[in-house]
Amino acid sequence: MHLRWDGVWQRPHHLLSRIARRVPVVVVEEPFAAHEDRDEILRDGGVTVVRPRRRRGWSPPLVDDDAIATARAVAGAGTAGVWLYTPMMRALADAFDAAPLVYDVMDELAQFDFAPAGMAEHDRDVLARADLVFCGGRSLYAKRAALGAKARCEPSGVEFERFSADVAPHPLAAGLRGPVFGYVGVIDERIDVALIDALAEAFPDGHVLLVGPVVKLDPARLPRRPNVHLTGGVAYDGLPSWLAGFDVALMPFARNRATEFISPTKTLEYFAARTPVVSTAIADVAAEFADAVFLADDALGFVAAARAALRGDGERVARGVAHAQARTWNAIEARMWDAIEAL
Repeated sequence: MHLRWDGVWQRPHHLLSRIARRVPVVVVEEPFAAHEDRDEILRDGGVTVVRPRRRRGWSPPLVDDDAIATARAVAGAGTAGVWLYTPMMRALADAFDAAPLVYDVMDELAQFDFAPAGMAEHDRDVLARADLVFCGGRSLYAKRAALGAKARCEPSGVEFERFSADVAPHPLAAGLRGPVFGYVGVIDERIDVALIDALAEAFPDGHVLLVGPVVKLDPARLPRRPNVHLTGGVAYDGLPSWLAGFDVALMPFARNRATEFISPTKTLEYFAARTPVVSTAIADVAAEFADAVFLADDALGFVAAARAALRGDGERVARGVAHAQARTWNAIEARMWDAIEAL
């Protein structure tokens, strides 16, 4: 997996932790830099994580023979299946060549900054070999619809009860005076920094709260204003308290290669929290949720949308709640598991 199991809780975590209630799940992570070569084993409920520690650090091959041997030992002699999130780990499919291959496409990874060389070619190979291809959004699915029946559109979901619960705002958010415009998630090349700066300038008595780690982006590029706040990484369990402190939730995504196919999971989390949402017109968001979000792309429009969201729109918020109620992770995992069993 290209994400860390103890990192930001995302689609793989939601799905694999639920599948682990049915069958044992072994997650093989990409390598970590270390002073010696060894494989660390961690357990989280029904999920066992193989964490390769390598002197070579993060570098190809992203899964090597030693990590595969450790995964074999952990998996045991039972019937196995292979589930990939990155085509750069296709060696797992080679090692378990008799096992059904499931490829869950959550992003167009080859279009992200610093993507490994050859990722697009590996992606085509894994798509051709896979027995089942799940697509985490309608844009991702449209690009792969020619694969036929093995391709399924399964956008991400939400833990509705968690995010709709009545919780107290996080103390940091609660201590901010004036309107709070908040973003939850990874802060990387997908974020339009100019939109954040424009919002902070337009609301000098308000605050922009960015909740999440800064990754692949020079922090110096972020606005240096007294009303822009970065929290760093936070625990998934604590996200509802952060959202409870938002007056308006933000999705200030740039329109670039990295965002062309994204279908942000946070959209439904914002909806479940009954928070007005302002977003740029990302294709999947505009196609599915235009009735529930305030859409704008340039700085002037984004500020205007934020003002409109602050004034309130109960019908728009109610439609967002309905969208979230219809897309729970439990229902999505159950459909995906039925498709896997049909193999």
